Amino acid sequence: MGQTFDYLKHMVVNFKVDMCCWLAPVKIGLLIIAYLNIIVQAISLIGLSDDTFVSLTMYVQTAILDDNAKKSLPVLGHAIDLSFTVILLCAVYRKDIQLMRLYQRYCIAAVIMSVLVYSMIVAALGVLLGIVLVMDIVFQLYVLVLVRSAIVEIKQEKKDQELQSTYVMSTLTLKSKEDKIEPDVEAPPDADETEVKLENGEKKDRLETVDERPETSHSEEPKTQQEVKENK
Repeated sequence: MGQTFDYLKHMVVNFKVDMCCWLAPVKIGLLIIAYLNIIVQAISLIGLSDDTFVSLTMYVQTAILDDNAKKSLPVLGHAIDLSFTVILLCAVYRKDIQLMRLYQRYCIAAVIMSVLVYSMIVAALGVLLGIVLVMDIVFQLYVLVLVRSAIVEIKQEKKDQELQSTYVMSTLTLKSKEDKIEPDVEAPPDADETEVKLENGEKKDRLETVDERPETSHSEEPKTQQEVKENK
């Protein structure tokens, strides 16, 4: 049971999507989604200010509040979404996990609010708007999965960099140890060896002096005999 639990935990924690919509990597997909979302939110804010068109949030507000609907709440919602989309862009470019987690929490809160609000008015709206609301929730969930996948990828990249740095440091330490073990300059002889060599040299000198003395004595004997004869 413990191994299966650890395996399931590893699967959940390290779950990630390799491609966005089977077309592009996760980071590129997040960048595309973020830029498109910025464009949509900017157009929605302009439309609400000029009354050129009514956004989806305005439809939801009018369905709930009828004649008491105001523009302030939709404008605030689009402004908050726009600001968090900019945070997502900064997080992807900087590879900042903290900013991605902040956007992830915002996505979770947005999905919960969408489910709670849309469930109250889905019967009052038409079929087309109901499908649009469901697709909006699904899209938010998919963006949440992409953000989670980007966080896992950044963590894996950091682990790989740490492993490479530790491997390089270990190889450098091994090379330094090898250089210390095999020095270029020969080590000086020990004191005991020098003493033994000096003692052997002194013994040889003594032997040579002993051998030379008999030769000098033999050479001196004939000289003395000749001198004696000459004296006679």
